[in-house]
Amino acid sequence: MDIYVNNENAQLKEVIVGNSYNFNTKINFRDLYDPISLFNYLKGTFPNKYKLQNQISKFKKILKEYNVNIRDLDIVNTNQIFARDLGFIIEETFFISSILPDREIEITGLKSILKKLKNIVRIPKNCHVEGGDVVIDNNHVFIGYYNQPDYKNQITARTNKNGVKFIKKQCQNKNIIPLELIKSPHKPKLNALHLDCCFQPVSDNKAVICKEAFKNPFELNYLISLYGKNNIFEISLEEMSKLYSNFLSIEKNIVISEKRFTRLNKWLRSLGIKVEEINYSEVAKLGGLFRCTTLPLFRKKN
Repeated sequence: MDIYVNNENAQLKEVIVGNSYNFNTKINFRDLYDPISLFNYLKGTFPNKYKLQNQISKFKKILKEYNVNIRDLDIVNTNQIFARDLGFIIEETFFISSILPDREIEITGLKSILKKLKNIVRIPKNCHVEGGDVVIDNNHVFIGYYNQPDYKNQITARTNKNGVKFIKKQCQNKNIIPLELIKSPHKPKLNALHLDCCFQPVSDNKAVICKEAFKNPFELNYLISLYGKNNIFEISLEEMSKLYSNFLSIEKNIVISEKRFTRLNKWLRSLGIKVEEINYSEVAKLGGLFRCTTLPLFRKKN
């Protein structure tokens, strides 16, 4: 089975999509790992698996209309919605994420797919990296991380400096760009759970960025300089918490986005991009959207 990913917007040919078949609504709030899920649980708006799967099915229907081949995870008795966390591909190498210990069972959902691959790298346990923190733009690999003293106690910190160093060593032909993110276990507006929750490239040289989500001004300024101020669509912390930047590019000029994001979708269309709008509001209640529920396996080579 061939795999290849070198950016976020080349034509998508094959992708893993998460599912909610074994999603458990009756969960202990202590087992929730992000502030958006916790907020909806305490508010009484936590979604159920049937509503989730209905929205995921509509999402998959759109993908199929664009001839995207969909791969399913092996069914495991746990929440399997956010396939992106489990791994990522840089060119022709599949990296298996080193995720939260309580979520390691999710990795077994990749078993059948991994059997068909040749180039696999399992990230060591001391090098934490989740797929949502890795954003690829050809020669640049951006990695969201957290490096504060409270890292071990910060449940929303998913990628550490060791993880960044590991990827840098593995991908010496790439420009690895670390970007430290803000974290909060209880406040959605102050928590960038993953890099793709506050930054994503789109089209040729454009990007969606929440500037307030980055802890290090030097790293942020470098990111802005790469794309140019005039090529950036800036989102607020409020919009970040609603996951504005978590859209999915099917190809350079076609994007799947949440239909409620009228400001973002208008900007995308102004660039000549076709926007497929979907209601993904139930999935959003768990702290992720379209990019979070997908793990691209093959994008067309430029």
